[in-house]
Amino acid sequence: MITDPFDSGPKGVFKALCRNYPDDTVFRGADGFRSLWGPIFYRGRADGSARLLVVGQDPAQTEAVTRRILSGQAGRRVQGFVEKLGFTRRYLMMNAFLYGIFNQSMALPHLHDPDIEAYRNQWFEAAFAAGRIEAVVTFGNPAFEAWQSFRATPVGQSVTVFHHRALHPTADKPQGPITRAELLDNWNVALQALHANIAKPDVVKPLVLYGSDFLPGELPEIPSRDFPMGLPSWTRSTDFWASMSSTPGNERANISIVVP
Repeated sequence: MITDPFDSGPKGVFKALCRNYPDDTVFRGADGFRSLWGPIFYRGRADGSARLLVVGQDPAQTEAVTRRILSGQAGRRVQGFVEKLGFTRRYLMMNAFLYGIFNQSMALPHLHDPDIEAYRNQWFEAAFAAGRIEAVVTFGNPAFEAWQSFRATPVGQSVTVFHHRALHPTADKPQGPITRAELLDNWNVALQALHANIAKPDVVKPLVLYGSDFLPGELPEIPSRDFPMGLPSWTRSTDFWASMSSTPGNERANISIVVP
């Protein structure tokens, strides 16, 4: 019998936010978003117990299947990052965009649309309402801009918490300007800054920095407690099992899944 723990869902104001969310009438320019797969809200503890807030960019094809953000390659890299800081449970991850991006040039200009920003700021407000968040890490430019926009609000101005800006977890794309070693150097700076400003991680342990490449242990499987009930274990421990299909005229809709 399988007895893996699972995420039983958001609580309190987080639950209300998941019941009432913006649709295509708010996310204008629907061709820029994979809105056909619906909103994907968070990963981690959406119940007020989180002590670390992680902000990413947008969900992709893996997340469309798991229904939790940061659950593919980027998610496993981020999981290793937060575990280096001693967080195995009390973290909350949210994205700058509620829907997956299909076309960046069409989607990114909507980052500060009033209704999109207002809903995202409600998630920030809910995250800080319990007064437990010690630190925030933003991965990538949209995440950083989303955080800065919240900090400019009356509620955001009242928040006193340490923040560090880091590169997006897949910034080291092939033929891109950022190498794997440069990404990990950037993350090492982030780790040291965050580690010095966190008093109550889940596990107190020495900080071990990255080398020039990810080690296998630095790409842990995503805990089952972060996923809805019943998802198979391979969805948490492998990358690239889901991809957008290239069916002409229907690229936004079709996802191909290969079971490892």
